[in-house]
Amino acid sequence: MNILSTGMGWIDHTPGGLNRYFADYLHAMSASGHRMTGFMTASGEPTGAPAYVREVLEGIGGGTLSRMMAFRTQVRKELAEGRYDVLNPHFALYASLLRRSLIPVDVPIVTHFHGPWAQESRYQEGGSDWSQRMRYRVKREIESLSYRRSDRFIVLSEYFKTILRDDYGVAGDRIHIVPGAVDTDSFHPAKDRAFVRHKLGLPADKLVLFCARRLVPRMGIDRLIRSMALAADRAEHVSLYIAGDGPMRAELQRLTDALGLRGSVRLLGRVSNEELVEWYQSADIAVVPTITLEGFGLVTVEALACGTPVLGTPGGGTVEILSKLSDDLLFSSGEPEAMADKIAAAAEGTLRVPDREQCRRFVMENYTWERVARTVTGIFEQAIQERKGRRTG
Repeated sequence: MNILSTGMGWIDHTPGGLNRYFADYLHAMSASGHRMTGFMTASGEPTGAPAYVREVLEGIGGGTLSRMMAFRTQVRKELAEGRYDVLNPHFALYASLLRRSLIPVDVPIVTHFHGPWAQESRYQEGGSDWSQRMRYRVKREIESLSYRRSDRFIVLSEYFKTILRDDYGVAGDRIHIVPGAVDTDSFHPAKDRAFVRHKLGLPADKLVLFCARRLVPRMGIDRLIRSMALAADRAEHVSLYIAGDGPMRAELQRLTDALGLRGSVRLLGRVSNEELVEWYQSADIAVVPTITLEGFGLVTVEALACGTPVLGTPGGGTVEILSKLSDDLLFSSGEPEAMADKIAAAAEGTLRVPDREQCRRFVMENYTWERVARTVTGIFEQAIQERKGRRTG
């Protein structure tokens, strides 16, 4: 198939779950034999994107409207010059100006829904003043505009299917659940784990917890830090390392200092992809403390692919992954007290967790890109046939 996909940014310019998925997805679909063309924006700055992925902006910078219009211009031009079988948007904002009339009638629009953009923005911004409410309404209308044009949808979890159906009014039979995947060639167990731990300066006698998240309110990092203080008496030999950056970093550092946790909690800031793999490989346990809107949790399968068991909050996509491996990996709630109890049990050796081989095998059986590419191809084929039926019917 010839597939035109539109994304948001590029992973080596703007780290994040959607951009990571988009890059790996395009690679997997290309490797499975499809002719892929991808559009994204890194604000005109250079990236390491492959030749089949193009920057929509001709110059550096540009505001939101400029990026939206650039996507429309480039996609319209590409559709006029090339023969495509499917249009496959991944970010509602940048697809919002792509009117159905700009797209050949026999080309279906199959949208990847990576989450409720308006809800995520509202949660991150906080507050309830007039301007915040207006921003939410505008974003919500932009999302709805994009989704009304779509023939079918692909979501990463039952949780996101429910949101798309109940909050956006999309019929359930148009929504397909295709769980995400991880690059298992990049994320894998270490050949010499002791060496990698030594390289990172991790003491051999410590139980190492690792969390990789963007430092925003919905990720629950503050609750995780508080749980370390609550568990301190029972978990003296536990250290927590947090990778990632975001607007809460200074606040989280102040919280760490105020709780007297400088010796056991460390904020690493942003780490490279290579360093991220090493942290996963070295950790005894990874932690996903997300409060809300966790549609899949790529970090969960990344850690498991490296052989590291994961403790996570019991909601969203996290519970859909971990409950299939072991219910013991789920906190009883997202509160600091629940996290502290589980962390203390891990420190005392009373928590039952899968071994590293089980974690790796679980990912290889359920979360590979080959599996995603095969399933998505089938969905595209169905959408193409439906469009052909409309044209001839």
